[in-house]
Amino acid sequence: MATRHQLLREAADKESLAAAFMRYARGLAGAFDGIPARPADCESYWKGPAAERYLTQVVRLRRELADLEDSCLATADNLRRRAATLRATAATIPTDP
Repeated sequence: MATRHQLLREAADKESLAAAFMRYARGLAGAFDGIPARPADCESYWKGPAAERYLTQVVRLRRELADLEDSCLATADNLRRRAATLRATAATIPTDP
């Protein structure tokens, strides 16, 4: 059986990891800032079928990035819930000698 100290340390580690996931998720939102994503924005770079392929790829990547952001946020929530459970369990264990 884990000691109170071990459980609290594991809870702190999970909270730290959750904070890292939140930071990464917030950083993902700006990953496409400044990158042309509309037909009018990319006309000077891409023409014809190349423009269509480019825009299709940008839309797909933005969607995947949004999914990744959602996954990071969900993982952070799960880690925080697990940390809370560990702290609650630690509270029921007598203080370490």
